[in-house]
Amino acid sequence: MKKQLICIMLFSSAAATVQANSDIRWDYLGLGYTDAAGDGPYIEGSLRVAPSWVLQGEFSPQTVASQDFNAFRFGVTYLSGFKLDFTPNSQTYLQAGIDGVSGDRDDTGAFFGIGARHPLTPQVELLTEASYHTLGDNYGSATAGIAYYFSPDWAIRSTLSLNSGDTKNVFRFGMTYQF
Repeated sequence: MKKQLICIMLFSSAAATVQANSDIRWDYLGLGYTDAAGDGPYIEGSLRVAPSWVLQGEFSPQTVASQDFNAFRFGVTYLSGFKLDFTPNSQTYLQAGIDGVSGDRDDTGAFFGIGARHPLTPQVELLTEASYHTLGDNYGSATAGIAYYFSPDWAIRSTLSLNSGDTKNVFRFGMTYQF
């Protein structure tokens, strides 16, 4: 137990010293692969339109068995400015919008949630989100992700969303260009 506490304290102090040089980038375009209700490619984007407001959108043509459909999500994120005592460089936020599917099956719903992005180092950023979706059978989602910046403008990102009920969990892996 003592070794675990010492390791946690060392990791926390190391993360605190390197995160001072880290910056969270909200303006980006991304491409990748998603394994969700179906699987297929995705394209996503995010644009900071004001100091506290970010517009986000994503689109993914997917296939399940013999059904083809397009999954989409459009929303707005409010950067709260709320700082956590133990991670002062984290960016907390609230989000809301619409998500849905169209094609062989059609459904549209709303989503809302909270999240935090935390720069561990100038190259590594963590993401956590909790959201609720009215799409389909109504479900909650807990998402965790990581981004690795191999240059100031390019990053590899991966997320895993664990969903409640009969909604399939979602895995995403892709690359983003920050501008």
